[in-house]
Amino acid sequence: MFEELSLHILDIAMNSLAANASKIEISVLENHQRDWLILRVRDNGRGMDAAALHRVLHHRATTKTLRKKNIGLGVALLRQTSEMCGGHFHIRSAPGQGTSVTASMRLSHIDRPALGDLNSSILAICAANPKVDVRLHYRTDKNQYHFSSHELAPKGESCP
Repeated sequence: MFEELSLHILDIAMNSLAANASKIEISVLENHQRDWLILRVRDNGRGMDAAALHRVLHHRATTKTLRKKNIGLGVALLRQTSEMCGGHFHIRSAPGQGTSVTASMRLSHIDRPALGDLNSSILAICAANPKVDVRLHYRTDKNQYHFSSHELAPKGESCP
């Protein structure tokens, strides 16, 4: 298991880049009143058909074709973390429509990993493909933060 949730976000976003996404939306919701943490990564990449989605969810397979071994643990580990911490895990995907990965968990759960260095994860995603529009929506009980790599970059470029 990754030690920080931001590394799970990074892993899923890198899958989005491998799926030729031009837009990646990352949402983090911390609701202390209801004791929930919800993470969502959505992209507009090539998506997966039902058979590929089943393999990823149930056989720890990967859709990446450049690997020597056809195994992917990132999604399985996030699913395990989410369920272990009293939450839920869900993936929606369709060919040509992108993919959405959502993980929820109890904020107060003793086994919940720390969010970690989300800033560095976002920067790594931007560095991996500066042309991709990376958006972050972070909401707590009292505050909201929004970031878009396209809004901060000089015209014609994306990530700083």
